[in-house]
Amino acid sequence: MPKWISLRVPLVALAALTVVGGSALTVRTLMASDHQDTPLVELSPRFDVNDVYAFPSPTDPSRTVLVLGTSSPITPAQTPSFTFGTKDQELYQLKIDNTGDANEDLVFQFTFTGKAGKQKVSMRGPMKPNSVGTQNTLVGGKPLKGYTNTVIEQNGVKLFAGPRDDPFFIDLEQFFRILPDRRPETGPLSMITQGPLTFRSATGDNPAVDFLRGINDMAIVVELPTSMLANAATNGRFGVWGTTSRARGN
Repeated sequence: MPKWISLRVPLVALAALTVVGGSALTVRTLMASDHQDTPLVELSPRFDVNDVYAFPSPTDPSRTVLVLGTSSPITPAQTPSFTFGTKDQELYQLKIDNTGDANEDLVFQFTFTGKAGKQKVSMRGPMKPNSVGTQNTLVGGKPLKGYTNTVIEQNGVKLFAGPRDDPFFIDLEQFFRILPDRRPETGPLSMITQGPLTFRSATGDNPAVDFLRGINDMAIVVELPTSMLANAATNGRFGVWGTTSRARGN
């Protein structure tokens, strides 16, 4: 069985959610993610994870939505040739800690097969992982399967994988003027040099720009009953983070 080595862990800090009154969720703490990419990740967008989100379902407060955003920015948006990584090379995971020890107790594992326009996604989980940490193997069980760009539903769990507008707002040009050491190695943003050490305001002669407006990422979205994630022993609190991993031989 192949093993995968994690290359990107964007949200090691926990986004803790608490069950209130048995159904509703409230976010108690949310710590920032790390967007400093290594050259390997920057040059291999399939391994990039931009953000991880966890929030109550807008239609049913007893359900939770988890989002793993990868491969941003995709320009132009809806680029038909953009795909998720293939099963023999890339493994995408959402990891859940529901005991408070900062180790994953449950995992969602996503793998993809096929070419652009005809990719299929398989989701395993939520299940107990075979191992914790940066080296992982596929868990057992029958995966939820279907085509990308469609909503797949089974036993109360919904899955979508495909391009979506990147929801993050950032004046990225100004960010790289403040911290030019974080700028990418290639492209127009790599030419930015030191500038004013403040972000631009929303109004004025030189307003802030939502650099990601109209830019897509490749999103993996799961909606499911919160009861499948929460643990009564920790009052329903759980942490969420995401990883991408590269396959290696045994």
